[in-house]
Amino acid sequence: MKLKLGILDQSPTTMGGNAASALKNSINLAVWAEEIGFHSIMYSEHHGVEAYGSSSPELLAAIVLSKTNRIKVGTAGIMMRNYSAYKIAEWSKMLSTLYPERFILGLGKAPGGLKDAVMALNNHKPVVLSNMETKLEEIIQFIREEEGVYDGLIAQPTHVQHIPEIMWLGSGMTSAREAAKHGVGYSFAAFMNSENGKENTDAYLREFDATQYFPKPSLQVAVALSVADNIEEARRNAYGMAYQFLQSRQLVSPDAVLSPEVVEQRVLGTQDEEEFFTVLNRIMIETPQSVDQKLHQVAERYNTDDLLILCNMYREEDRINTYKSIIKNNK
Repeated sequence: MKLKLGILDQSPTTMGGNAASALKNSINLAVWAEEIGFHSIMYSEHHGVEAYGSSSPELLAAIVLSKTNRIKVGTAGIMMRNYSAYKIAEWSKMLSTLYPERFILGLGKAPGGLKDAVMALNNHKPVVLSNMETKLEEIIQFIREEEGVYDGLIAQPTHVQHIPEIMWLGSGMTSAREAAKHGVGYSFAAFMNSENGKENTDAYLREFDATQYFPKPSLQVAVALSVADNIEEARRNAYGMAYQFLQSRQLVSPDAVLSPEVVEQRVLGTQDEEEFFTVLNRIMIETPQSVDQKLHQVAERYNTDDLLILCNMYREEDRINTYKSIIKNNK
């Protein structure tokens, strides 16, 4: 089975680099990814951190759609608590009209940043956390031009021929069941929580309501991966990404991707050492000879052919080599 491979691009900045370089790398990566045969590329949303260059995945997606012809491009995801359902529906319909069947609207419930950034995004008003599913319902109503909470209000452009594919991002059972209930796709973040992953994705596939947004389920699984010529090199290349994961777990604003040497200086012999290697062990560490088999094992476990690959590395050439290895060996 040939997999539908996608890239989860967080536009990572690196130690000594800047956001401008990270964004340039993202655009170059997308153009190259289409040429080499990737199925999709998705952009994340982060605010108030130097680790990631892009705070506006919808803008980056629009730019990349204009520079490519085939590859599906989307958001992974829009952090819904920071925006109105109406505005999300408007620009989603616009991108779907301009680029039919190529735009994917990935939506997430996470804050997208630490407290100060989230407060600033919401005009310094307390964020209501309990209405995310309601907001999803409103987005669907606006996209499908159904009667909803604002009867008679349209979201331009209207009468669209192609509505955007919607992916509901999550790592738990609640998100899986919400996606199934509303008939939208489900993107499971296995790199964040793989312990009960199959239970969650099985529930999504089993409970999917084909009478809602889309007639059949669309399950995507996102994994973190590092590939190099030997396991030790692949493991060290993943140090910077693992350290970012560790900082996020500790609710600390992640640093730009650090070199393996700097990461070792920061964690070895400290109270963070054990937790760092626990996080690192959750990243798939492979060689070009082993990666295809391991990705197929992931696909078989979750009963999907759609895998989204996250790879943040200190050297951009190492990130490119990881993506090159997985597409070259996808059979």
